Amino acid sequence: MGMRAIDALIRSPAFPARRDGRFVAALRACAALQGRRFPQLARLYRREGFDPWTLRRERDVARLPFLHVSAFKEFPFAAGSRFPVALTLTSSGTSGQKSRTVLDRGSLARVKRIAESVYGALGMVDRGVAANYVCMTYDPRQAKDLGTAFTDELLTSFTSVAGVHYAIRRPRPGEPFGFDLDGTLAAIRRFAATGLPLRILGFPAHVRFTRKAWNERAWPSLRLGRGSWVLTGGGWKGHQGAAIPKREFRREVSDWLGIPAENLRDLYGLVEHGVPYVECRLGRMHVPAYARVLVRDPQTLRPLPYGRKGLLQLVTPYLTSFPSFSVLASDWGELRARCGCGTPGETLSLHGRAGRSPAKGCAVTASELLEARR
Repeated sequence: MGMRAIDALIRSPAFPARRDGRFVAALRACAALQGRRFPQLARLYRREGFDPWTLRRERDVARLPFLHVSAFKEFPFAAGSRFPVALTLTSSGTSGQKSRTVLDRGSLARVKRIAESVYGALGMVDRGVAANYVCMTYDPRQAKDLGTAFTDELLTSFTSVAGVHYAIRRPRPGEPFGFDLDGTLAAIRRFAATGLPLRILGFPAHVRFTRKAWNERAWPSLRLGRGSWVLTGGGWKGHQGAAIPKREFRREVSDWLGIPAENLRDLYGLVEHGVPYVECRLGRMHVPAYARVLVRDPQTLRPLPYGRKGLLQLVTPYLTSFPSFSVLASDWGELRARCGCGTPGETLSLHGRAGRSPAKGCAVTASELLEARR
């Protein structure tokens, strides 16, 4: 019965006109299953006086215990009983302190369906179209357990694939990863000449770095058209630590590639969480039906109303194989009730990392590769 409730939610539309009881039913089932599977979580429930079966209404979601995202970097969560593992993903680049997320077959299938539903609802899935891809992230053949590599490999499945270039790779086995600037520039020129749509995926700092190198070579701007997209994620810091203004970034890249500014979309996500929060045509990230985002006061941890900035708690019931279905992130953000784009539901705005010494994420680690080229 529990798994049926979870699967019923995942089969539902990404952005329904109104909320029904499917999310809470799925969350109740997930929380109960996780409590049985992970003894550490069961102890947290007892300490907090929480019973999963008391999750009956939307307002009850705020009572769900959470773990801070740093816990998954510091503690090796182990299930009380064995189950087949389909995929293991890590965060935090290719070095340093990592978190590790384990997906069983069901969780992996559900997160793939979630991604297709979210991107499809926002107009980015069309398997009848052949597209080329430049992925400014790690080559999944060399970093196959890295969350960002998995994400970009998944994003390339939303069309028929004509060609793919991965920009961050090891020159030879055993050597450090590096950003292949010359190969990336050549790939963009080669793909542009085919006349097929081009999708560029990856870290904003790398996209901007490549555009700058293109201009330094005095090459003419491209005219890729409405069928091409740029999908970024992983933070808005450049390789020297300075913030990249989003509006300026969109203007620069739109002019460079010859695509509409609304075809540049940013996304937010955690490897520990899995659900993507993707921008609409107006540049606002939408919260899909498969998740809830709570904004908590950093001092009291009480939930905050719309328009107030706080720490983000991310909740999803699709993940049954790892106890990160309720995570307190180290990111500032706020929620709004609706968006003018016409897509129903709440929107999420990000306001950077919390704390004086935030945990190093994939984008920060990847951007350091640009320093090595200077």
